Amino acid sequence: MQLQLQLTGKVKKQNQLKHMIQLDALRAIAVFGVLVYHWLPQQFFFNSTVGVGTLGVKLFFVLSGFLITLILLNTRENLEGNQRIWVNIRNFYIRRFLRILPIYYLTLFFTTIFFLGLHPSFIWHFAYLSNFYYAWHKWDINSPFWSLAIEFQFYLFWPLFVLFVPKKHLDKLIYSTIIIAPLFRILCLQMALNDRIRINLLTPACFDSLGLGALLAFYNYNQNRSRSKSLLSNLGFWIGGSLSFALIITKNHIDPGLRLVVQDSINALFFVWVVDRAARGFGNITGSILEFKPLVYLGKISYGIYIYHSFVAGWVVPTILNYLGFSYPKSVGIQFVLNTVTTIVVAMLSWHYIEQPINNLKRHFKV
Repeated sequence: MQLQLQLTGKVKKQNQLKHMIQLDALRAIAVFGVLVYHWLPQQFFFNSTVGVGTLGVKLFFVLSGFLITLILLNTRENLEGNQRIWVNIRNFYIRRFLRILPIYYLTLFFTTIFFLGLHPSFIWHFAYLSNFYYAWHKWDINSPFWSLAIEFQFYLFWPLFVLFVPKKHLDKLIYSTIIIAPLFRILCLQMALNDRIRINLLTPACFDSLGLGALLAFYNYNQNRSRSKSLLSNLGFWIGGSLSFALIITKNHIDPGLRLVVQDSINALFFVWVVDRAARGFGNITGSILEFKPLVYLGKISYGIYIYHSFVAGWVVPTILNYLGFSYPKSVGIQFVLNTVTTIVVAMLSWHYIEQPINNLKRHFKV
């Protein structure tokens, strides 16, 4: 992405964010964890003990906080005064909306027409408030929308903070964002809201994952904070990694309230190290895996995989099988393979014929 500012007839030298290919592979791994969580039995080890679905979503949040904050810091660096700031803010939102809105509303249209009908939840999904809806209602075919709603809400307010808060206070803003999440979860426990799943659907409860990603971006962008970045990354590996593993092996022996307060922050801290290393580029066999072209490609279409997967499994696959005269397989393994392959095919078609052409419109809205 290129950023530029016109200054008294001169063009300021552009900063350019390099494409970090291994982050695409992380997206693919994260979305695969979600598929495992939704389509394999809950007693399966990676669901019951590891919780790969939750981990996948939290990894997405850390990635989003990191990449969006990098873009915003790059934008801010190329703005002197406020000559183009509102143009850049407008263009930032337009670019985000071009990326996330079209197939979101397309999927909402499909689930409304072919599955749910004009359900009362429609207005919540339409307004990107799905997380609040599911905090008090049962899951349904649109349940994956909850995490998209949180990211959308984050995209709405975060640019204004990053672009307008004085530079000397930016790190304090990010620290505050991280601290809000566990404090919010403690508050919910004090109010006797002890349903872990429902609490974590509320946007403030996810600020630690988004904020830690943003903090990594802040340290990464400011070269004079390289020691702080190294410290954060090391804490992510040694403290975050160790405690994340400890939480897995002691799952049934830790007070649920304590787990609720600390688990997401600990996992997000570990993912900071993962994202930092992938952004710089893992070497050896890990780097080869994360740069394996099919895996990178799946990461590129991961948004489509995530947004379509529930509708594909709930309506598309059964409809196709019924049309071909086959019954829905009873084997969970066959169901998983069938749903996964079909979802990938749908996401591929969506990427090449819907998303990519729309993304090309971004060239008219540079920041």
